[in-house]
Amino acid sequence: MNHKLVVLLLIVSINTFPIFSINSDLEIKLLRNALQEGASTKEQKSALAHFMNGIALEKKKEADKFREMASINYGGKARSADLRSQSFLEQAKVLDEEARAYETNAAKFDVKHSEKIVQLH
Repeated sequence: MNHKLVVLLLIVSINTFPIFSINSDLEIKLLRNALQEGASTKEQKSALAHFMNGIALEKKKEADKFREMASINYGGKARSADLRSQSFLEQAKVLDEEARAYETNAAKFDVKHSEKIVQLH
C-alpha cells in the first residue's frame, strides 16, 4: 500500500510541477532508484516508465533550447562567440545522452513493451 501511495504522489507531481522545478538531479536519481526497487506491480512499473519518459522529454526540450542558443549570434568577438556556441552544444549533447539513458531505463519498466517482447519469443 505504501508503494502505491508513492507512485500516486509521483504521478500527481509530474502532472502538477514541471520537471525542471526539482531542486537537483541527485533528488531525481534517488527517487528513481527508490521507485525502481519498489516497483513490483504492472501499474507501478508503468507509472515508473511514464515518469522516466517524462524526464527524458524534458531533457530533450532543454537540449533543443541549448542548440537554439548556440545558433544565435550574441555579438562580440568571433572567438568568444565560437566558445559560447561550443559550450551550448556540449550541454545539449550531455542532455541528449541523459535523455537516452532515461528512455532506456523506462523501456525496462514499460509493461506494454515487455509484453510485446514476450509475445515475440
